Amino acid sequence: MVLFDIGRACVKLAGREAGKIAVIVDFDKKNKNFVLIDGSVKRKLCNTKHLEPLDIILKIKKGASSSDVHAAMKKEKLEVIAKKGKEKKKAERPKRLKVIKNKNKPIKEVPKKTDKKVKKESKKK
Repeated sequence: MVLFDIGRACVKLAGREAGKIAVIVDFDKKNKNFVLIDGSVKRKLCNTKHLEPLDIILKIKKGASSSDVHAAMKKEKLEVIAKKGKEKKKAERPKRLKVIKNKNKPIKEVPKKTDKKVKKESKKK
């Protein structure tokens, strides 16, 4: 009997999720002491020293998705605490106010380019 195998339900002993039920989904290739867990906890790698195996083995495939794990947990009548996704609220941009500076000042007329040429030619004569 393998103590930690895929689908084994465990209780998390350490960390912020201590006391919650987790299911082993996959093994870490680099380190033998770590397994990928999911269930009522956040999906992540966890040290096997921080897990207490239960007698329950769920029928899931290696690398199963979170929804598959939750469905298998519901079939076995295990408590499933699903994380709520964050609602994305579209931020409202503040309305820009048009600032009109010096309302009472008269607007100067800008001479057209053609007028400048005419004035320059008249001065030369």
